[in-house]
Amino acid sequence: MLDNANHPDAKLGKDGNRQSASLYDLIPAKPQNSKPFGEWNTGGIMVYKGTVVHKQNGENVVEYHLWTDDWKKMIDESKFKGWTNFINAGGDAKEGYIGLQDHGDDVWYRNIKIKILD
Repeated sequence: MLDNANHPDAKLGKDGNRQSASLYDLIPAKPQNSKPFGEWNTGGIMVYKGTVVHKQNGENVVEYHLWTDDWKKMIDESKFKGWTNFINAGGDAKEGYIGLQDHGDDVWYRNIKIKILD
C-alpha cells in the first residue's frame, strides 16, 4: 500500500509500477483504484502453483507467473537482476516469507489473514 498522491516514490518508476498494489518497480496495478490518504484500502495477494494475483479494493489489478521464462526475463531487465532469492521466489520448496512493506512512513494493517490453498 502506498499513498499515490503524496508519496514521492509513487511518481517514480515506469507506467505507475511503484503505485499501490503494483509488483513494485515491475508491473503496475491496473486499474489503479487505491483510495486517498486517510481511507482504508482492502487488498489481497493470492499465490497458487506459481500464479500470483494482486487484488485491491475488490478488483484484480496484477497477475504474473513465478518461475517462468517471462518471470526470469522481467527480473533480468529490472533493478532486481541477480537477486537469486527474487528470481527463485520460494526456493526449491516454493515456500517463503510474507513481508509487509512501508516506505518510511507510518502504515497500518488490520484483519490480516493467511490461508493455505490446496
